[in-house]
Amino acid sequence: MGFIYSGSFYTFAHIISKYKIMRKSSIHKIEIIPAQILLTEPFVISKGALTHARITIIKIYNTDGTYGVGECCPFRSIHGETQAGTVAFAKDLAAAMVGSDPRQMHQHVALMDKMIVGNASVKCAFDMALYDLVAKMDEKPLYVMLNGDRSKKIYTDNTVSLLTKEKMVEKALKFKEMGFPVLKVKLGERGYKKDVARMEAIRDAVGYDLPLRIDANQGWNYIDALRALQGLKDLNIEHCEEPVQAGNIVDQARLTALSPMPIMADESVFNHKDAYKVLSQQAAHMINIKLGKTGGICNGMKLAGLAEAADVYCQVGSFSESKVGMSALLHFSMAWDNIIHHDMDSPLMHSEDPVTGGLTYHKDWELTVDDTPGHGADFDPAFLNRFEIIKVK
Repeated sequence: MGFIYSGSFYTFAHIISKYKIMRKSSIHKIEIIPAQILLTEPFVISKGALTHARITIIKIYNTDGTYGVGECCPFRSIHGETQAGTVAFAKDLAAAMVGSDPRQMHQHVALMDKMIVGNASVKCAFDMALYDLVAKMDEKPLYVMLNGDRSKKIYTDNTVSLLTKEKMVEKALKFKEMGFPVLKVKLGERGYKKDVARMEAIRDAVGYDLPLRIDANQGWNYIDALRALQGLKDLNIEHCEEPVQAGNIVDQARLTALSPMPIMADESVFNHKDAYKVLSQQAAHMINIKLGKTGGICNGMKLAGLAEAADVYCQVGSFSESKVGMSALLHFSMAWDNIIHHDMDSPLMHSEDPVTGGLTYHKDWELTVDDTPGHGADFDPAFLNRFEIIKVK
């Protein structure tokens, strides 16, 4: 015999099933783990050098013990965040989030924004963990939850740090021998002539068949940027990321109009609101999407959708995240045809790989995931036990 409820008939088993689902939809515990991974060598950009990946790990547990994993790796010169700052805010956010329904993604994003302005990096870690958890609850791989397609072919580049010309040539040749299908080269030294000389030497060394991209990380001013790009116009460069200071939209627009190669916005576009400003003022041809800038997948989807509506191609990129962050990013990219470039080499710079599961780097540097629920990646418990584990219930 059925039970009448609001005009509908429910079996007793159905009611019990719904009750169990409701019980599962509650955040029981959140763990915050500040960790670090030594890089194989310093990673150098125009903003400075990095020797360690200082990551903040977030684990969000459901009442049945299922958990989702996220991470962030703030660059203080880009995010204005530090690892200590991410941990401090994470404690407050975790306390506010415990007991809530993990499925209420937009409410969680609104809560984060209400509690603190900016701080996209730590917001990304929580967002990523929530998406991983909900996908696991639904027993779906994350790309399916995002309406993505695993048939999309995705290959990563590898990045040459900003070093002396000779060392950069050496790195470029090494990466070519390793089979990377494209190289990204860090530039941005004031005076521009050394950067032009670097690229001429690299192009001579690797030949003209290997695609090259450049990233100045805001290092040039308008005059240096214009002269550098004009000096590089015959080197078959695919695009240039963030040549001038983020926020200087006047010079960004002037440079975009005159550049002999496409200009890609990176630090000037953190989220969909920034993208609207930059694209509406014709201050970039392309956008680099990083989940650590958007605040996670929820806002990342808005940014990718806005770019798609504007018929703009995108790249996805990384800071110094592990394979956890890169696995989530790969699932995200699989949902968007307008994401055509992939800068997902950060785990290759780590001196150890503390991650189980997740994405696979193939010999030709294609990236794939399987159909494991969630993003499929997790941290080895032995690695996590080397660090403080802060629990909020």
